[in-house]
Amino acid sequence: MTDSHDSEHTGTRVAEDAHLAEETHLAEHDAAIARHKRLVLTAAAATFLLFMAFPVTTSFTGALDGVVHGIGIGYAAGLAVIVAPVLAAIAYRRWAARPGRGVRR
Repeated sequence: MTDSHDSEHTGTRVAEDAHLAEETHLAEHDAAIARHKRLVLTAAAATFLLFMAFPVTTSFTGALDGVVHGIGIGYAAGLAVIVAPVLAAIAYRRWAARPGRGVRR
C-alpha cells in the first residue's frame, strides 16, 4: 500500500514540474517576442531612413538627375524606394510564417 504522504508529495512534484515547464515556455516566448521586436524595429528604422534619404538626395544633390535609356534616375530610384519595402515585407511575412514558427496565416 502507498502512504498518503507519498501521493501528496508526488502530486506536489508534478505541480512544481508543470509550473517550471510553464515558466520555461513563457521565458522562451518572451525571448521570441524580444527578437521579433528587434527585427521589426530595425526594419522600420531602415525603411524610414530609405524614405527620408530619397527626398533629401533628390532635393539637395544632383546625384539622381541623370537619364538612362530615356528613364530618369530619380524616377527609377523613387520606384525602388516604394517597391523595396513592399518586397521586404512580403519576404518577412513568408519567413515568419514558415512551418515550425508557430505563426498562423
